[in-house]
Amino acid sequence: MDKIMKLSLWILTIGVMVASITGCTRKNNLTGNNWSNVSGKTVDDYIGISNAFSFPADTLKAVSGSELKLLSGDYESTQTVAFLRYTGLPRQSVIDACDIDSCYVNLMLVKRSPVSRNPLKLRLYKINGVWNDTLSVMNNMEYIQGTEMTVPDSISVFGKELKFGLPPDVVKAWETNADSTGWNFAVKVVDEGYVEIRSRESSVGAELNLRYRKTGETSFVVFNTRPTKDNYSIVSIPEAASAEWKLNNARATRMFIKWEPRNALFTDNDGNQLSAEEIKRLTVNKAVIVLHVKSNHYYSSGTAYNIFAYNLTRDSISISSPPLAADHETLLYTPYSTGSISGDSLEVDITPLVQAYVSGDRQAKGISIQSLHERQNYGEIEFYDFTSTTPTAKKPYVRITYTPPYLKQ
Repeated sequence: MDKIMKLSLWILTIGVMVASITGCTRKNNLTGNNWSNVSGKTVDDYIGISNAFSFPADTLKAVSGSELKLLSGDYESTQTVAFLRYTGLPRQSVIDACDIDSCYVNLMLVKRSPVSRNPLKLRLYKINGVWNDTLSVMNNMEYIQGTEMTVPDSISVFGKELKFGLPPDVVKAWETNADSTGWNFAVKVVDEGYVEIRSRESSVGAELNLRYRKTGETSFVVFNTRPTKDNYSIVSIPEAASAEWKLNNARATRMFIKWEPRNALFTDNDGNQLSAEEIKRLTVNKAVIVLHVKSNHYYSSGTAYNIFAYNLTRDSISISSPPLAADHETLLYTPYSTGSISGDSLEVDITPLVQAYVSGDRQAKGISIQSLHERQNYGEIEFYDFTSTTPTAKKPYVRITYTPPYLKQ
């Protein structure tokens, strides 16, 4: 009997708990997450942006040598040279003859500069010296005659192979004035333009192939390998702070945007303006800056952008006193904004920043918009600004989806 009584009490307790839960839950929403009749609202703010400009980074991101692409070019005040290192190769003394058609360096190009009047050409150089990770001393370059190649006018999303033939006499005599532990190459653009090349980290790095015959033997053997190291040097002239709204990766150009929340933006579900205290307690579900593209030669054909928004902590930021590294603050849970440009616009997620502003946790002193591909590619994109000359449909704005507080004070 005791067991039956205990079981009955247990069932009764569970029943009371279920009844209490369902009693506080809307019957068409049994999960209990919308019992208050309060729903999310969305507002587009076209007038809250009071200032904006582009500015150069005061500290530059270092090139680590682990990037997925190598850069080679001379384009818009930025010069880059790609370097390749191969080791474990046959010594000069064992090579008797080389197959002229089977000694080459094969590159996989994934991007090139916009087509201009003159064709874009690349050349292969040998480095007469040892590999140095700083790359700054690797300037004793010797052009390998006959290796100039023309880059195709278009490169598909799958890439384009470009094969540089190595003359047999170069292969046989490589060690004469070079590091005996490896072969070091440089890839340079001949005139103006750039290319981006898959690196060894992409698993499709530049391939070196040698077909040669050893001294005293009659058959040929093949040596094929990927780089043991690759990297690129980059020298760029920073852009001055400008009223133009742009991001330039090679020159590390960023954007400053000043936006402040206004009480008039936020209302309850009945259209009544929220008080200052109620605004502090609302929930920002999502907030984005919507930017419309004015000029873009790079982010097309599925090429993804990757942008991050930082909170700025300094007052009196201006075009003559742009943000510095010390002025940037990363707010917790700020997401990366990534994707392909949809139509002619993209969105930069600033949800944690707007939540901090409306709650009073942070003052809205400004937002720094940065590409996460700085010094990693030749990407550049310019946006329409908020001045009167911008067509209405192209004006930037801040879109906020929020939930008003349910409980009144």
